[in-house]
Amino acid sequence: MNINKQFNVLLSMTLANLKSRYRNTFYGFLWVVLNPIITYLVQVFAFTMIFQSNFANYPLYLLGGLIPWLFIVQSVDMCTGIFLHNGHILKNLPINPLVLPLSQMIDNFINFICAFLILILYFASRGKISPVVIPILIAPVLSLFVMVTSLSIIFAVINVKYRDLKFIVSFVFTVLFFLTPIFYSVHIVPANIRMIISKNPFYFVIRPFQELFMNGATITFFQSLAVSFGVSVTLVIIAFICWNKMKRNISFYA
Repeated sequence: MNINKQFNVLLSMTLANLKSRYRNTFYGFLWVVLNPIITYLVQVFAFTMIFQSNFANYPLYLLGGLIPWLFIVQSVDMCTGIFLHNGHILKNLPINPLVLPLSQMIDNFINFICAFLILILYFASRGKISPVVIPILIAPVLSLFVMVTSLSIIFAVINVKYRDLKFIVSFVFTVLFFLTPIFYSVHIVPANIRMIISKNPFYFVIRPFQELFMNGATITFFQSLAVSFGVSVTLVIIAFICWNKMKRNISFYA
């Protein structure tokens, strides 16, 4: 199958995923987009009103961590078992197996961008975010997409042979939510365990968002962005190795 046909299949499957999720209705689209926004608002309320956090500009800090995190978790969860769940497609249609996770990733990415952009524009309208920041966001968003796509492919490939991986990944991400500086700052973590928290690879990808929202396009932001791309490129290499090692067995195991 040539590249043009693969692209057409990818486009068709992405549109099918979108229609299936939205149930072909505007309210379906609205709910999918509002879901992460509602989750975000609930956490803002909990930490600012109930726990009375005195963290300056806490809603912006949480925005930079929570919405990307939800995208990471949702994408990895939906893609890990995608080869197994769609084994009949791989066995009966001449398509590149990578079309399956990529189409799901693009679907999730569209939903993520819609929710993220709504919140960003809200804060920009309130003068909390400079309009200059919005185009700069393209860089950390690109790094995030590459990282999550690579990670999803890695887990999807491994899960074909080790089918309990999906349950392990779900548990690990539940634990990692509390070990990643999403709703708290790494600076409040005791010094003796701060290194463990700060070396979290997911923190490397989330940190540029938090730096940009809190401090603007500073040297620290660009340094964190460079580290983020380093993590993403590393995962691309690992995904490439995993794919080349397992691709011939996917149809057999699925």
